[in-house]
Amino acid sequence: MNSKFTPIVKVRKQQMDKVETLLAKARLQKSELEQQLTLVCKNIEETEVPESGSISLMVCFRERLDILRKEKIKFDKDILIKTNEINQLQDKYKRTHIEYEKIKYLEKQDYEEWMDKIKKQEQLDMDEISNMLFVNKG
Repeated sequence: MNSKFTPIVKVRKQQMDKVETLLAKARLQKSELEQQLTLVCKNIEETEVPESGSISLMVCFRERLDILRKEKIKFDKDILIKTNEINQLQDKYKRTHIEYEKIKYLEKQDYEEWMDKIKKQEQLDMDEISNMLFVNKG
């Protein structure tokens, strides 16, 4: 039996699934950003200061270190942005899940009302049949 709420339940389920997919994707992207940040930090730590050499070697070292630090700052900002996005998606998921559960509850209530009506009608039919059998017997 399809309730008047069944199409709405399907739409809410699709919305919830879509948000859930976006949330999983954002979490994966954040994880990848964290891995890249770890690699950059490792590169910064492993970079050794040249103790001797030309000035151009020192300038190159300094430039490389500056580039790595800028990358680290960029990844930090990107991770912060992803964290905010994940928080927003979590809130949206909570709201869509609540809406889905509400509609699902209404659908269940509608189904139970329909079943009660059928049971009452069935009981009336059974009473009528028993009355007819009793009258025909007598």
